[in-house]
Amino acid sequence: MKVALYNVTTTTKTGGVESFVWELARYLTQNYADCQVDIIGGTSPKGFCYPELDSRIRVITRRFIARERLRKIPLLNRLYGQTKLLERLSFGLACLPLLARERYDIIHIQKPYDLPLAQLAGRLFGSKILFGCHGKDFFPADRLFAGNLPAVSCSHYNAEIVKTHFGIDPVVIYNGIDTTLFSPRPARPELRASLAAPEEFIVMQVGRQVRWKGAQYLIQALALLHARDIPVKVLLAGDGPYRKELEAQAHRSGVAESVVFLGNVPNQDLPDYYALSDVVVGTSFANETFGIALCEASACERPIVASDFGGFREVVVDKQTGLFYHPQDPQELADQVECLLLDAHCLQKMGQAGRRFVVDNFGWPAVARRVYQQYRNLLHK
Repeated sequence: MKVALYNVTTTTKTGGVESFVWELARYLTQNYADCQVDIIGGTSPKGFCYPELDSRIRVITRRFIARERLRKIPLLNRLYGQTKLLERLSFGLACLPLLARERYDIIHIQKPYDLPLAQLAGRLFGSKILFGCHGKDFFPADRLFAGNLPAVSCSHYNAEIVKTHFGIDPVVIYNGIDTTLFSPRPARPELRASLAAPEEFIVMQVGRQVRWKGAQYLIQALALLHARDIPVKVLLAGDGPYRKELEAQAHRSGVAESVVFLGNVPNQDLPDYYALSDVVVGTSFANETFGIALCEASACERPIVASDFGGFREVVVDKQTGLFYHPQDPQELADQVECLLLDAHCLQKMGQAGRRFVVDNFGWPAVARRVYQQYRNLLHK
């Protein structure tokens, strides 16, 4: 079985979908001898590091016109969805000769923007297409390209969105977590000392720094916690176009010294940061269809405070593995964080429950098995 995991950003950016592709490739190759996997992505920017992979996995890159370049064109600078579509179409055109030559049995796409290319490749080269749904990046007339493609979705929340939009009913296969890498470990004393004073609590958020991820509300909550004389240091892992605004907000709020911008942290290093965190938060208020960072933190026995939104509801069990608050409400966010920080027994109990929940529901062996079965089903249709 020859499989293409096709997604331009896998080899250009870091994020939940990108991690899903890398790990799926790894587990399919390790566990299914009949599965040959190629990762097809965009030409990587300078300094971009691939995860360590089995030598049997090929990483193939092609040039494309990045959305950021397209948005510098005056008529396109405000067309968010259309520029992403144009980025993907440019990538698809560059990949067509490759797809023609390789004749993949399965092309597994991860975004609706790749539907036009996928349908074309299916018709021209006989490849079976699996439409992976991780969000709601829809574009005008995308329904024309979905047809009756088989689809898988990363959560029930996302599956309902996809069903409503396209009229297809995806199979729910949650994103996977490496529960060996993401597992409880002692905090490294030297790392903790470099980031926070002994008396400070540490609250962490992991994710791209874009507005809808909601880190601005965590900064507001931090100011409220300081006003209550609760010593808290916030760690923000990730990067993105909203970082400058977050830095400015931290200065305006008088908490700049208590917010550490870690930048992009490699996956293999994240468990060390989770280990020294008292609470991990998820503050998204849009577009959040799963919550992979919260799963990783739970696997490391960290209790969660999350906005009651989207896919977070499927990865956090309220009052068992974490607490919810109303999205975009810094007051309630501060209250829930305070509730956990001041209850050491609850911190430990929720962390342990979170680990059990993630292992049972999101471990990679089970996730890869479900995806592989979908591939088999496609080939025998």
